[in-house]
Amino acid sequence: MSPEIQRVLLIDHSGTSLAIISKLIAKNIPNVTVDAAMNAEEAFRLLEEHKYTLITTSRNLPDIDCHDMIDKIRTEIGVKRTPLIVISGEKTGIYEENMACNLVNGYFDKKLGQQKLVDYINSFLNTDPPKSIITGNILYVEDSATVALATKNMLTKHDYNYLHAINAEQALQYIQHSFTKDNIQPFDLLLTDIQLEGHMSGRDLIREIRHGLGLGYEQLPILVTTSSNFDADPNGLNRIFSSGANDILEKPIREPMLVARLNSLLMLRKQFLEIHHPDNPIVMNQ
Repeated sequence: MSPEIQRVLLIDHSGTSLAIISKLIAKNIPNVTVDAAMNAEEAFRLLEEHKYTLITTSRNLPDIDCHDMIDKIRTEIGVKRTPLIVISGEKTGIYEENMACNLVNGYFDKKLGQQKLVDYINSFLNTDPPKSIITGNILYVEDSATVALATKNMLTKHDYNYLHAINAEQALQYIQHSFTKDNIQPFDLLLTDIQLEGHMSGRDLIREIRHGLGLGYEQLPILVTTSSNFDADPNGLNRIFSSGANDILEKPIREPMLVARLNSLLMLRKQFLEIHHPDNPIVMNQ
């Protein structure tokens, strides 16, 4: 039996960017058909004609505000469950703009590069796991022994360095120690469940990191895992992003998505270190 062909819709005002990304997808991801739209009108027409596995859109489109377009896709056209990711190349960065939206499944910063974007797209498709391409120190927070074991096996398989905390209070202590002046190897990424036992939830932990400790989105990227049903609670996604998360993974965690998201966020952290701490960067895997 032939493998199922998956269809991806790319929306971007740049024809050059669309052509490059389409070519990279064709080269790197098997059994995927790519449709491209340079404006909202063309995107809406394609969405009426085809069913897509994934939709990506640039923040800047010539004929519509990005929020309005996403709302129309989800409500008027009725594309409710297809993953939709927003891509931004603006100087201020998509995270600091707090462009969180309960209708969006993920965000990608263009400055990470086109190949990383393809890896990120691949994480939403049912293909072979991408390889880990960058190392770093990960703090993993999960109170379920079963879930933690499965996730730690994935991290170990791809040679990630990690420390496991069982609650937000313990994680916060680790982070406070990690970012002291005498610590030469602070954490490069936080991977945390949002529902945690104890006085602090995962959302409380993220707020304390962002506002209490003042660690920004690039200084300590945060990838959230959750089993929340966003269909039943459509504002849940917005609350997680608004608290300060960089990205979200829905449980059960799939290995391709985990590795691609970690690659993307660790690359973001690496670029931060190269600018602010050039003598102590995290390194690419060989």
